[in-house]
Amino acid sequence: MITILSAVGLAVLLSTGASAAYFLVVLPRRWRLPYEQSLALLDSDDRDELERADRLLGQAVNAGPRGRALDRIRFAQAYVRAMLGRYEPARYGAAATVLDELISAEGRTEHTAYLELWLHARLENHDRVTDLYTEHTALLTARPESRRIAAVSHLQLAVAHFRRREMDGALHHFDRVRALGELTDRIPPEVNDLQLVKGVQAVFDGRAEEAREAFGDAKKRAEDRELPTTEAELGILACDWADGDPQELGGRLDGLAQQVAERPADDPTTALLRTGVAVLRLLVLLREWRGRPARSGAPSPSDFRELERRAGAVREADPELGDAALVEGLVRYYFALSQPEREQALAVLDQGKGLAKGITLPEVLHLMERERELGGEGSAVSRYLALIGEFLQDPDRSAEELAEYRRLKERFQQFGDAGGLDDSAKPQPPAPQDDFRRRSQALRRRIELIVRPRLRDLDEDAPARLAVQALLKELEEASKVYADGAEVLYGAERKLITTTGEILLPEESDDQDRA
Repeated sequence: MITILSAVGLAVLLSTGASAAYFLVVLPRRWRLPYEQSLALLDSDDRDELERADRLLGQAVNAGPRGRALDRIRFAQAYVRAMLGRYEPARYGAAATVLDELISAEGRTEHTAYLELWLHARLENHDRVTDLYTEHTALLTARPESRRIAAVSHLQLAVAHFRRREMDGALHHFDRVRALGELTDRIPPEVNDLQLVKGVQAVFDGRAEEAREAFGDAKKRAEDRELPTTEAELGILACDWADGDPQELGGRLDGLAQQVAERPADDPTTALLRTGVAVLRLLVLLREWRGRPARSGAPSPSDFRELERRAGAVREADPELGDAALVEGLVRYYFALSQPEREQALAVLDQGKGLAKGITLPEVLHLMERERELGGEGSAVSRYLALIGEFLQDPDRSAEELAEYRRLKERFQQFGDAGGLDDSAKPQPPAPQDDFRRRSQALRRRIELIVRPRLRDLDEDAPARLAVQALLKELEEASKVYADGAEVLYGAERKLITTTGEILLPEESDDQDRA
């Protein structure tokens, strides 16, 4: 019996030992050998060796390791597939899958957290990268490279937001790059202007409140970073421009001008700011004039001196900008009381037209062209002499009419000539009756052109203006009743020509000049 029990015990011991040897020696050897062989290949840059390491790790997993051994093998498998991603990007996804399974089963360590961060960066999951770094900073702090990876993703996200014109998002990510202390040299200098860009876009789109909020945020941001707030304050002023009090706006602009004067001269934005503030100070002066009580009169000489001073500040800030000439020239033209003053205004506008950034408004260019075509009083005399020359060549005129026209020509020739205008019209055959209406209309336009420099500044009820209007009306009526005789039309034309001469050169002035 004892012998039997001893035999049974020996068999059990042998079986237990064999089992232990199998599980402790045989099985571990089946996964350990390929695992250890793969580790020797992980540092290689050769794709074939990395592929062999991946196959060895697959054999090791299939050998049935457990616990921490399985975790180490799966981590190595995720790592080698991540390295293979350099040759085949799809391997990055395969590596991320293995790593997710490992993290789900065993949680994150500093090694798995870093590899996860690196893999998502390679997969360009930049939102995920930034979230991982924020959530697991404690695990990643030991790896300085993790900060650089996170900084790269924040830069990518900042650029994406900027391209979509999402300025708040772009600023957030640029600020995170600064906080990480990595790649700060990659942040464009213009980043500090993103809120300003947002505000400017809102202004042009008519979103005043949004623009005001953006400029306010830009000002606060500049104050927090101890940077100048001039641009932000200028934006806020632009939002207040339409409804703001001109005096209050002018005071704020004076303060901004002082800020600009204190900025470094070599700062590329200083010149632009100086020009912008100078232009606004010129325009706010007009706002102040417009705010004066009704019927308070035209601007005084001191007002025009201040206009010249502010326009000069714009020219000094940017000599090639035509805005100063545009504003000053139009104001002088509007308030001109005589032809010399009007010529002075046109000269100012001409100066602005010839600049590199000159006057291009079609309405203003048309005004200048028309004024040059009309000319001054000298041009009026030249046109008048050319008109008289045409009447002297008309064979249908009576001797009395021709004598009157010769007297007028002799009288006006001492003050000018035809100025290159054709005053030697050839005699034409008598025109049909239908043409006399067009003839009268043409004469009317020419007379209006001649007397315009003299009549434009007169009151509506001035005798000279009323006399010309009456004679033009008589001419029109005479052309309608031409069938009653050409002498009616010729008489009306003669009266109109003679009266036009009196307006251009009154007899009293003529006598004084002769004396």
